[in-house]
Amino acid sequence: MLAVVIGMAWVLVQVGGILTTDPGGARQPESTAAPQAQTSPASADGPVQVALSTATDACDPQKVRVTPTVRPDQTARRAVQVGLVISTTAEQSCTLQPDDADLVAIISANDTPIWDSTLCPLSLLTEPVALSPTWATFEVTTWTGRVSGSNCSTAQPWAAAGRYTVEVGTLGGEPGKTTFVLEAAKS
Repeated sequence: MLAVVIGMAWVLVQVGGILTTDPGGARQPESTAAPQAQTSPASADGPVQVALSTATDACDPQKVRVTPTVRPDQTARRAVQVGLVISTTAEQSCTLQPDDADLVAIISANDTPIWDSTLCPLSLLTEPVALSPTWATFEVTTWTGRVSGSNCSTAQPWAAAGRYTVEVGTLGGEPGKTTFVLEAAKS
């Protein structure tokens, strides 16, 4: 047991550089100066800026993942904010363009679609979204709160208070899905 302890101490001394050898072969302490205090970076309060690599190459729609989120405090008879958590499974950075064909959304009530983005001329994204592998980007889009009908006009009726499901995805990709509730509009 004593041999193991002495062996480990010798390894620590050799690897740690605690002692050095002078030209005559005698071992001497490396330094007698007091150790310097190391400063740590200041802690960040709030969001921290992170620089991610970006690319101008278009994203492969099959490698884009979209997960919708809807705040719980939204009401019927008005526009509804829908959050989109967007990421890529690609190995390189890419850019998702806001073309209507790239992102498809369907809002359903009781498994019946009431709003379909393929019928509406409005894109869910207004700006290109730069995506980096292993990171997600959060974008907010707005659903009018009305059923799409055949042309998504403002004359279409409002969606009633109740439980809904929203599915969002790229063409060729697997859609993300979440349920949400629209509360009754307060008078």
